[in-house]
Amino acid sequence: MAEVEPVPAASVLLLRDDPFEVLMIRRPEKSSFAPDVWAFPGGGVEESDDVDRELFEETGIRIIDFEKFVWTAHWITPAGMPKRFDTYFFLACTGRGTVAAPRNGEIVDVTWISPADAVERHLRGEFPLVFPTLKNLEAIVGFRSSEELIESRRKAEIATTRPIIVVENGKKKIVLP
Repeated sequence: MAEVEPVPAASVLLLRDDPFEVLMIRRPEKSSFAPDVWAFPGGGVEESDDVDRELFEETGIRIIDFEKFVWTAHWITPAGMPKRFDTYFFLACTGRGTVAAPRNGEIVDVTWISPADAVERHLRGEFPLVFPTLKNLEAIVGFRSSEELIESRRKAEIATTRPIIVVENGKKKIVLP
C-alpha cells in the first residue's frame, strides 16, 4: 500500500477573554475524518483558501486581518493513517460578543470552553478529542488571557510535531516520539 501524502490544513484556536476560553466545534458523526469529536475550526486548505476562510465556512466568524493570526503549532499526521494532514495551528482573538454558529453542515455544534475544562471533560469521557487537539489544549492550560498566550507565541520557535503509531495490547495508539 502506497504511503498517503499529508494534505495541507489549518486550524484556528479562536480565543476570547473574561473568562479565557477557546472556541470548539463538533464534527458530524458521519465525517470521513475524526467523526463525532470536538475540534478547532479549520480543515484542509487549497491554495485559494486561507485560515480566515476556513473559520468563516464553519462558524460564520470572519477575522480579515491576517496579522491577527499567530502561529502556535505545526503537526503532521503519522505515517500509516488512511488520511494525513500537514496542519498549521494559529491563535486569534475575538470579543465576547462574537457569535459562532454551525454552517454548511461541516459542523454540528459549537461551544466556548476554558482549555482546562475541555481537557478535564475529555479525561472523564464527556468531551471526545483527537490527540493533536488534546495536546494543543494542554499547551494553553494555565494562560490567564488571550493576550498573554498570543504574546508568548509571537516570536517563539515552532517545531514540527510528528506523532507516531505504536501498538499496545493489540491496539494502535498515537504517541509523541
